[in-house]
Amino acid sequence: MGLIEKCRPSERLRALVDLHTLRLRYWYLDTDAGIHAQLWAFAAALLVLLVQIVRMAVAAAFPEARPEPAQAVVWWVVQLVIAIVSAVIAYALRPKIETPKPAEADMPTVEDGRAVPEAHGTVWIEDEFMLAYKVVDRVPIKSGGKK
Repeated sequence: MGLIEKCRPSERLRALVDLHTLRLRYWYLDTDAGIHAQLWAFAAALLVLLVQIVRMAVAAAFPEARPEPAQAVVWWVVQLVIAIVSAVIAYALRPKIETPKPAEADMPTVEDGRAVPEAHGTVWIEDEFMLAYKVVDRVPIKSGGKK
């Protein structure tokens, strides 16, 4: 927190938001209090769902409270047009997938007579060493079950 106090106010706010987001994701949600908060949020969502179902039942029980059928058709068509336009935009903005090119291997050369380094435990080896190298070619899949 010492570095945050020396920042500008906007950077300080962003750092505090990032800090508390990290705490929320990795600390609070893994505790019992986080699980209780998730259950309360789920219960609130169920309550909202129940209220919406009751509102739909009341609207179906009293037909005079419903809007005119012609107006309902117009709004349905508007929603359909919005859905089609958003699907076309999503299709146009999707990432273009390029076919992968075959990879070319750049392997280090092997010196004759060089000793194999022995590493015991976790160590860092500065030089590259390759004991063997095999070119793995692609084998086509043959269709048909004949032998």
